[in-house]
Amino acid sequence: MKTKFLVIICFLLIAVGIINSVKLKSPARKLIQIGILVPMEHTALREIVAGFKHTVEKEFPDAVSFNVQNAQGDLKLQRSIIEMFIGQKMDLIVPIGTNATQMTLSLVKKQPIVSLAATLSEAERKKRDPINVTGILDEIGGQRKLDFLRDIFSELKNLTLIVHSGNEKNFQEVEELRASGEKMGITIQTIQIQNLPELEMAARSISSEANALMILKDHLLASGIRLLVPIADKLQIPLIASDEGSVINGAALALGVRERAIGEEGGRLAVKVLMGHKMTDLPLQQMKELTVFYNASACGQQRIDLQSLERTAAKQAYPLLKMDN
Repeated sequence: MKTKFLVIICFLLIAVGIINSVKLKSPARKLIQIGILVPMEHTALREIVAGFKHTVEKEFPDAVSFNVQNAQGDLKLQRSIIEMFIGQKMDLIVPIGTNATQMTLSLVKKQPIVSLAATLSEAERKKRDPINVTGILDEIGGQRKLDFLRDIFSELKNLTLIVHSGNEKNFQEVEELRASGEKMGITIQTIQIQNLPELEMAARSISSEANALMILKDHLLASGIRLLVPIADKLQIPLIASDEGSVINGAALALGVRERAIGEEGGRLAVKVLMGHKMTDLPLQQMKELTVFYNASACGQQRIDLQSLERTAAKQAYPLLKMDN
């Protein structure tokens, strides 16, 4: 009986030894490497990155590494970052915004790309050979924006747009806003700037008849929104933004999508790519759920009637979200 018992013990010890030996010889699991390109620092981009990382990490716990690089508004640095991601053979490259996406597409020929919050068409995507890009779109039409604003401000006749001249995407949006404004009897004044120090000069050019000041979704202007807030306060006209981060930082309101939700949707798309889904089967996805973000303190300073804002949001079936610090 003792002999049998000893044989069983010996067998078990040998089995454990073999298993441990196999474990020691097995190669460590390769981390998934994801390079995220942030064109510059501001609140909205931090939210997009946070939503993306959280979603991907949930699917691949302890198996993914993120390399988040900030180009600081410098195109040369942005190019160097993309080239670094190529050299490091990232499993996935994630550019945020239109300019970052276009530069990434021009340089990255094979590695998979998931673009976030950029203007990109399905036709452009399908022209690539091989097709190595998909992404999340977040554009809102000019007519929809003006319909919303006119409902809040029935007296809106003159709207001043501050536009970043280095963002080609803006010009298409400006033309759409002008066309929509012409139909609605709203004059659109456009003031272009190349960099944030030009804002002071731009402020002097704002029409004395302007009923509101507006910026489109642009990383440069979003990063400098605090410079525009005192201008709107002094003129006592509302500062209208296009992202929630700008509202947190002092714009009166914005009609847009939750930045974190852009990152989360992008994360879900990235998971499909990393799990082997073919890019040809992953078309671009348009964010559809819009929210009205507002800063109650800024609304008071910039003469926005909160009751009118609440009525308009309810009428157009938009959730209303307070974003005061």
